[in-house]
Amino acid sequence: MKFFGYILRNASRNRVRSALTIASTAISLFLMMILVSYMAIMGEVSSTVRVYNRVIAMSSNGFAGRVPIARVREVGAMDGVLATTPFVWVGGKFGEEVLPFAQFAVDADTIIDIYPELKVPADQLKAFKQDRTGCLIGRKLAKDRHFKVGDKLPIKADLYPFDLDLTIRGVYDGPEKSDNRMCMLHWDYLDELVKKSERKIDAGNAGIVVAKCASADMMPGLCKRIDASYANSDAPTRSLTEEAFGKLFADMVGDLAGMIRSIGFAVVFSLLCVAGNALAMALRERTTEIAVLKAIGFQNGLVLMLVLAEAMVVTGVGGVIGALGSKAFFDAVDVSKYSLGALPFFFVPWNAALLGVGVSIVIGFVSGLVPAYRAAHLSVINGLRKVV
Repeated sequence: MKFFGYILRNASRNRVRSALTIASTAISLFLMMILVSYMAIMGEVSSTVRVYNRVIAMSSNGFAGRVPIARVREVGAMDGVLATTPFVWVGGKFGEEVLPFAQFAVDADTIIDIYPELKVPADQLKAFKQDRTGCLIGRKLAKDRHFKVGDKLPIKADLYPFDLDLTIRGVYDGPEKSDNRMCMLHWDYLDELVKKSERKIDAGNAGIVVAKCASADMMPGLCKRIDASYANSDAPTRSLTEEAFGKLFADMVGDLAGMIRSIGFAVVFSLLCVAGNALAMALRERTTEIAVLKAIGFQNGLVLMLVLAEAMVVTGVGGVIGALGSKAFFDAVDVSKYSLGALPFFFVPWNAALLGVGVSIVIGFVSGLVPAYRAAHLSVINGLRKVV
């Protein structure tokens, strides 16, 4: 520790160059935290939904395929199924807004039984069930747009040739790692409007069927039974657990984890080049000083350590600003409401932030190896004769 002041003085000797190195490290790691955190959040969310024992039955043709509404009743009658609901994406907008929120048509009588983590006051839930044009909205959605129970919520449908005239009958709340910006309306109301429209062919579509199982052990067998029951029908299904269903979205964009790793390696390599170049320039300016240190008795190992420590201090400061700064920023600012519904929530986990700090320190160590080695093995005579 007795050399710490000397290390800090050297690291801040050329303040512009050090500031630029710190800034490049901080900005790069700040952006990297977004990608790394996205993958970490997906893993955390997948682990949290396991306890609810939910199974999703979708069309074997993908999200655009149709699942007849009769499947909801038929799946609900299978052994081990406690409750079922259709889940239909509405895809509408509120007024002329450019930041839409997700709307789903569901079975009002069973939706909260299937999603017990969503809490609704008893009187509001009762009002929702009794009002065919009523809807439930999430706490964050109500806060973002200053909605309250009893407000009208007209939805301009994009996927259907009609609009929906909804009334907010309840506000649900849920864990921070759940979607608290949804709007849930009656499937019966949506289907009634479809039958009256020019697209009657779309009537009776359940979208997907969500089933709640009595236990986790029953889910694999239930998925097989559902698919086997409709294998030879005109609407075969693909059934999977809620955890696996969530991973489908990541698979839709390809090898997302591989892309993030590739981007991460590219960022680390670029930072190695930036930090290594900055340290090499700094040592070139201090060639004579290093020679003097060696002349007065500083051993090669000590010179090597001092140079490496200087490099790690500079990049480490950048890592703290970038990684921990990103965590503080996303904890303070809820960016999920600007994600067009793609991210119901977003945060930087502590393990991701600490990983960013650790990576910055490693970058400083690796980038400083060559300059530090050259400084440690600098000839005293050549160093004292060096003219910068």
